[in-house]
Amino acid sequence: MSKTKASTKARDIFVKKILNKMTLEEKVGQLLTFTWRGTIPTPSGIEQITKLQCGGLCLEPYALETCKNLYWGNSQIDKTFKKPKDYFTISNTYFAGKTFGISITPGDYTKAINKMQRIAMSRPSGIPLHMTIDMEGDFKNDYMSGGIRQFPSQMGLAAIGDPKLTYKVANTLARICSNMGVTQFYHPVCDCNTNPKNPEIGVRSFSDDPEVCAAHVAAAVKGYQDANIAATGKHYPGRGSSGTDAHDVLEVLKLSKQRMKDVDLVPFKAAIDAGCMAIMTGHSVYPAYDSKYPTTLSKILLTDLLKGELGFDGVIVSDAIGMAAILKKWPLPKACAMAIKAGCDTILLKADDESRSQCFFGIKQAVEKGELSEERLNDAVGRLLKMKYDQGLFKTAGRNDPKKTQAYAMSKPVVDFSWDVAKKALLVMRDDKKLLPLKKDKKILVIEQRIPYEFVGKDPYMHTHMFCERMTEHSTNLILADTEFSAFDDEIKECLMLAKQADLVVMTNYYARIVKSGNNQLLIRKLKQAGHKVVVVTNSPYAEGTTKEADAVVCNFSGTPDSIRSAADLLFGKIKPRAATKCPVKLAGGKAAPVKKLKAPKKHTLSLSYC
Repeated sequence: MSKTKASTKARDIFVKKILNKMTLEEKVGQLLTFTWRGTIPTPSGIEQITKLQCGGLCLEPYALETCKNLYWGNSQIDKTFKKPKDYFTISNTYFAGKTFGISITPGDYTKAINKMQRIAMSRPSGIPLHMTIDMEGDFKNDYMSGGIRQFPSQMGLAAIGDPKLTYKVANTLARICSNMGVTQFYHPVCDCNTNPKNPEIGVRSFSDDPEVCAAHVAAAVKGYQDANIAATGKHYPGRGSSGTDAHDVLEVLKLSKQRMKDVDLVPFKAAIDAGCMAIMTGHSVYPAYDSKYPTTLSKILLTDLLKGELGFDGVIVSDAIGMAAILKKWPLPKACAMAIKAGCDTILLKADDESRSQCFFGIKQAVEKGELSEERLNDAVGRLLKMKYDQGLFKTAGRNDPKKTQAYAMSKPVVDFSWDVAKKALLVMRDDKKLLPLKKDKKILVIEQRIPYEFVGKDPYMHTHMFCERMTEHSTNLILADTEFSAFDDEIKECLMLAKQADLVVMTNYYARIVKSGNNQLLIRKLKQAGHKVVVVTNSPYAEGTTKEADAVVCNFSGTPDSIRSAADLLFGKIKPRAATKCPVKLAGGKAAPVKKLKAPKKHTLSLSYC
């Protein structure tokens, strides 16, 4: 998407004409990216486009739209908000909270996205929507049904060690999604994960080495944007040293400016140099630059440092504004206006359905009262329009071909490539008792965590028992069992009983930050205390995945279909691990989070929306 001086001039003239015609309401709406859950148009979903004039939609087809859903346990409503005379609300949808989405093919999803774009293009402004989605890999994919191929986490790609392959993965995924009508990815993750106890980033990062991160970030940015998907580097200026999750708390990261320039900012500078079209903020306070405000609300970090010193000239996206890191101190309508004033160009709202009108009017009132200048408003809208123009959306939005989408997504080259990448990312972390490859004459108890049902495709390619299914293809001398992502007491007792009938236990111990109750470390510990040999398959090379008690550990860096199946193949010796695949993190050092005594959970907490 390189631009000549002539094309830049034509774009600027085009954007200026649109800006001059836009009403205040249209400009305010353009700054808001609302969420479209599910795949069906509802009055609520349509009116956030037609009445609130939103600039984009964040796609989450795995769930269903509902205003009953809390965002990480929090309501987004500002009870102190004073409604102006021209205040209005839009329709709300009251489906049951946490209802699962449907399995939909890439071709059919293309039709759904086309429909929403046509609604947007029929507005008086004629401005298309940016359609954003998270497709990072591992458990951070917001579209996983219909057989769509998914890829290992960013850390899995770094383990393979070839930025050219990272480019190809990024480009392949972007072509699949661009064909559907997606216009923007909320990644690559640029965080350099220097804290092995980081509960939020982990394998989402490429590495704990800033230069490794930078090389792969640049490759990913180019891969996405060569397929006309706007890349979004996150979480600026870097949350890799964090020991908390911004969905829960506002953390103060006491890093020196020199440390940030030498480590945290390096991947972001690489993204900018690669032409990254957007940068997403992280909700943390960095006293070295601004001791008062988190990045999302900090003019120093956004306007002075990012747009000024680092020379970023694209679109700044707020991370989901309703996270507790923001919401516990600043009400949503106020926070939205503050973020725009600080330098954000678009505000991401996730499970904030009932607060959409409040946020719209919060920004509008700030402009009318002079708290937010029209110059800053026009600059933000102009940046968004320029990005849409550069992507050709004014001509192509709503015109994607469902047949072309389906054909490419399911094509043999894509399917084969996905499988090849999954195999290359496999890493044997240890095999102390030489238990691998598994022997078919041994009775094996296979214990598989049930991946939260919201986050599986609900089809033959991606379902809750992929590991057991693949293990059975290699041997029938198995006892099959499953547990919740973090086993309950009764499940632990059942597994201990079943293990007495087996020579060996093979189990998954994936880590997912969306599951607040943890994973299966306690079950591994109980099995070892009972004297059983335990082989673990995990997506995380860190302690929560590899668990020191396990006798053998295979890390596949991903809870996605091909990674799960290829791990089973490796266990039985059908795939040999590559000598070139190396763990891209040191696995030591960093600010450790407090270690809690492990207990079986009484109930599971899961956050439907995550970013």
